[in-house]
Amino acid sequence: MHRRRGFTLVEILVALAIVGLILGLAVVRLNDSDATTLSRESERLALLLDSARDAAINSGRATAWSSDGHGYQFWLLDDQNSWRAIGADETLRARQLPEGIRVNALTINLRERPIGERIVFEPSGVNAPFRMELQLGEARWQLDGDAMGRVSARAVEAANG
Repeated sequence: MHRRRGFTLVEILVALAIVGLILGLAVVRLNDSDATTLSRESERLALLLDSARDAAINSGRATAWSSDGHGYQFWLLDDQNSWRAIGADETLRARQLPEGIRVNALTINLRERPIGERIVFEPSGVNAPFRMELQLGEARWQLDGDAMGRVSARAVEAANG
């Protein structure tokens, strides 16, 4: 009786197919959808805007946020009443939005404003309400800031055309 050594071609192909299937599922799970990526970035930005509000109250100086649509910067009002970019602060440093995310719309005090206008957080804690919209692909999220500077984020439902 002759014993065979090794694997047959069919056994090797089945093993490779199983490994390929497992790797394919892992890659799909690692790549976030647009909605997940945008959700995470919107929540992070809402927390950073809350931090800017807190910084204004704690420092006694107005703090602001502005965007060019693809990134954003925080500002501090100095003693000469001029806006100065915050650079050295780890939390309120300038950032680029993740690839493909952009600021779509900005409303301050119920008026549409151009992208680039500052959202100002006053040291008194009383602020102009604002709304901004972020978009990635078809996914859209809205950040709302109330008169007390509290910021919330929520998904925007797609319009049924």
